[in-house]
Amino acid sequence: MTLRTVTAPIQAGCLNLTLRQEEWPLNECLTYATRQNPRRLYLFVSKVLGKHWPVRPSVMREVHQRLAAKIADLPGPLLVIGMAETATALGRGVAEEAALQNGRDDVLYLQTTRCRLTRPLAFAFDESHSHAPDHAVYLPEPALQPLFQAARSLVLVDDEISTGRTLAELARAYLQVNPQVEQIALVSIACWLNPARQRELAALLERPVQFPALIEGEFSFTADPAFPPPALPDAFADSGRYHDAIATDPARIGTVAGDWRLPECSFPLQRSSGGLTVIGTGEYAYTPFRVALALEEEGYDVLYQSTTRSPILVGDAIAIRWEFTDHQGDGIPNYLYNLDPDRLPVVIYEHPALSQAHVLPNMLGGLALAVEE
Repeated sequence: MTLRTVTAPIQAGCLNLTLRQEEWPLNECLTYATRQNPRRLYLFVSKVLGKHWPVRPSVMREVHQRLAAKIADLPGPLLVIGMAETATALGRGVAEEAALQNGRDDVLYLQTTRCRLTRPLAFAFDESHSHAPDHAVYLPEPALQPLFQAARSLVLVDDEISTGRTLAELARAYLQVNPQVEQIALVSIACWLNPARQRELAALLERPVQFPALIEGEFSFTADPAFPPPALPDAFADSGRYHDAIATDPARIGTVAGDWRLPECSFPLQRSSGGLTVIGTGEYAYTPFRVALALEEEGYDVLYQSTTRSPILVGDAIAIRWEFTDHQGDGIPNYLYNLDPDRLPVVIYEHPALSQAHVLPNMLGGLALAVEE
C-alpha cells in the first residue's frame, strides 16, 4: 500500500498527514484552520460537512449516502447517534440514508445535545478538548424505548475522529444502558486512528468495532513556539435555563429514520433571487440542509452551512468570521464562517420565537424562517 503524505502549515504550527485511503480526494474533502482554543490549536475544516465551509446540498447528500452504505447492513435494531453540534446533520443523514437504502424501519436516530430539557436523561458524558464539553443524551419517548434499549448495533457519527476518546466515552455510557450490543461502528468523514489505536478501542469496548470513513490516515501537529496561545472567548451561559419551549427538533429525543418529510412551508423566494445560502442554526442542521437540498433540486443556486459555537481564528481556511450571541438566549458567542457575501442568506430556525428574536438575519441582511411544527 502506497502512503501519501501531506504537510499543511497553519498559523499555530504545522499538520503532517499520512493518508492510507482517500475514497474522497483530500483537497476536495477538507482543509485546515487554527482554533481559538489553547487546548487544541488545529482544526480540520470539512468542505463537505456543511458547517464551517459552504457546500452544495447534493454533495452533502452524497457523503451521507456513501457513509450510510458502509453501515446499512448491520444487524438491527440499529441505533445511530450524531455528535452535537458539528455532526448532527451528518449523523441524521447517515441514519436516514441507511434506512432508505435497505428499506429498514428499525433505525433509531438520536443526537447528543447541549440543550437543557426537563425530561429524563439517558446519560451524559464529556468532550475534554472541546470549548463546550458537556453532552446530554435524553431518553426517547416510551414508544421508541424498545429500539433504544435493545439495539444490536451502535453507530456513532462524528465529522472526524482524532483519538476516539469522546466516542469511546459515549459508547461506554450507552453500553451501561444496553450491554447486549453486538457490534459498534464509529463513522466519520475523516478517521485519523492508526490500526493499533483501533484495536485498543475494540478491546476497551469488548466488541467488534468498525471505523467507516471517506479519508483514513494519521496525523501529527507541531506547534509553532512563536504563536501566542489564543484565549477562549468569554461565555457566561445561564446554566439554569431550560430550552423545552424552543427545542422542537425531534432528533434530540429520538426519531425513527427513513420517513423524513419536508415540512409544509412557503419560501418567500423568487426564482430570480440569484444565489442563496441556506443557514442552519447550531445543533439544528438536518432539516435546514434538507430545505436547501429541496431548493437545489427545484433549480435554485444553493449553498448550505450552519452556525457554530466553535471559535476559529480568521486566516488559513477561514476568510470571514461573523460573531453574534446564540439564538437560544443563553448568552454564548456563536459564529458563522466563510459566508459568500454575494448570496442571499436564509437562516432557518426550529421555532418561530427564535426567528423573530435573533440578531443574525438582520446582521446578514437576509431572511429568517422557522419550519418545524
